[in-house]
Amino acid sequence: MLVMFVKTTRVRRGNGKTYEYLSLVEAERSGGKVGHRTLLRLGEVSELRASGQLERIIAALRAHLERDEVDLIDLAGLEAESAPAFGAVAACDALWRLIGLDGWFAGIGRRRRGPRVADAAFAIVANRLSDPCSKRRLAEWASEDVHMPEGWTAPSTDQYYRTLDAIADAKPETETFLYSRLTTLVNLDLRLVCYDITSTYFEGDPRPSDRFPSRAFGYSRDKRSDRPQIVLGLLVTGDGIPIAHHVFAGNTADVSTLPGVLDDLRARFGVGRICVVADRGFISTANINKLNADGFDHVLATRLHRDKLCEQALVRSIEPDICWVPVPDANSAAAELIIDGTRCVVVASPERWRRDTARTAELIHKTETDLLALEARVRHGGLKDPGRIGRAAQRVLGAHGVGRLFTIEIAQGRFLYDYNDEAIAYENTLAGRYVLNTSLTPAQASAAEVVRHYRGLLDVEARFRVLKDFLRLRPIRHWTENRVRGHVAACVYASVIETLIAHRLRDADIRDPDDPKQHLSATRALRELDRVRRVTLNADQRTIELITRRTPLQARILTALNVDTTSWDRATIKPAQTA
Repeated sequence: MLVMFVKTTRVRRGNGKTYEYLSLVEAERSGGKVGHRTLLRLGEVSELRASGQLERIIAALRAHLERDEVDLIDLAGLEAESAPAFGAVAACDALWRLIGLDGWFAGIGRRRRGPRVADAAFAIVANRLSDPCSKRRLAEWASEDVHMPEGWTAPSTDQYYRTLDAIADAKPETETFLYSRLTTLVNLDLRLVCYDITSTYFEGDPRPSDRFPSRAFGYSRDKRSDRPQIVLGLLVTGDGIPIAHHVFAGNTADVSTLPGVLDDLRARFGVGRICVVADRGFISTANINKLNADGFDHVLATRLHRDKLCEQALVRSIEPDICWVPVPDANSAAAELIIDGTRCVVVASPERWRRDTARTAELIHKTETDLLALEARVRHGGLKDPGRIGRAAQRVLGAHGVGRLFTIEIAQGRFLYDYNDEAIAYENTLAGRYVLNTSLTPAQASAAEVVRHYRGLLDVEARFRVLKDFLRLRPIRHWTENRVRGHVAACVYASVIETLIAHRLRDADIRDPDDPKQHLSATRALRELDRVRRVTLNADQRTIELITRRTPLQARILTALNVDTTSWDRATIKPAQTA
């Protein structure tokens, strides 16, 4: 096959200038050597440019090209139009489709006759994982800050808000659908579910509203007792994947939420005999009876004070004949006891002991300082009435949570305090320890396994941190019950995707470059992918689109998430759109 090309020949003349000549040549082989045969001498470059001949030659050849992609670009006229983020949204889209939420919300849109429900739902969830913003700014984010997947059509701001209503209304069915899909896709660990609650607060007018009766003041885990709130309950499988959530009024007591959650778990998910793990705030005789009656096993932490079962287990645990087994992954040890027919596991941790003893000593010192000040005030006649002295003493004893460790004596113009030796002895026994109450038999779970089950609550706490800090669940700025429930549900669905990303990064053994002992977090992975940009350039009435080159880490993340990047390395050139 003959190869033709344009050859440039440089000639230096006597005047000291160098001239360039263009020729159309053909490569040929003669006697085993490769040479060039000149087919046409085009002329000197500067003269060709000055006369317009060079442009006419190029234009004539260009007319015979079959593909615009190989056309020549005038670099002098090249302009950068935009470079929106691309990688993180592409990863979200891959997982969104994997778990079937694209088709699921498309079906919801058809039933509600909402043409953009599926597009809006994806944008709402992807935004949480990329750069959380208000629903009012969401349209701008989707059109200006990121490049959305092919086939996605931009909803209006009003459609975003209506989609929140659709997400809220379909929440029970969506969770059941997701549970079914995840059971197939990731082989969910259904031996146990971990349940815990948190609270999240509202900005704006704190007054009660008929449009949102669940918004109320209550115990704030965000330390925002000045703001109304809701309570959020979350169910997480043994492998850390959220399967259901519940929104309660902001003044709901922890212990009262469990019965309804158990009924819903049984009714919607049809689970068999599984183990429910919950913290000490949910333990009560009624709840234990409910768990047993419904066929659930349980691992529950006991209350540390004013609980006879806990006290008896702790006292027994310090006896010399008690056998302790190590739990290395929890940096602790466990001892198994039977108290009044109930299997208890006492857990002791050196790290927890150091923390508890230091904290208790600090609180005792603060309380005693205040008691000494009150004692001096009474002694100097500043307080004489026993009632006023008593109220002042109760304020001091209640300020730091260790009032039980002191006894007081009050009379007219008299105030004395002392240590409660019995309470301090119990506090020393409790230091570094806690007690678990379980229905699991030793054949079902050893003492060490019971501890590991209980530590599954750390996954729930991790999901709460992701919801609040990464996905920006809080503060909530919606004003109606349904919109708030839709916002919470969207954040939980984003948390499901975040968890799946973390699992895939772990399975692919992708390590954090800054800490190789740790697997790369989903948060860091999405931040890395957000740096992959889709660049748009304009030149010669054409638009060029290309994707920035991936770093080795970005490439590994995309492979782990099964993101199709086959077309990412090829630029596309198309005619520029005219206004």
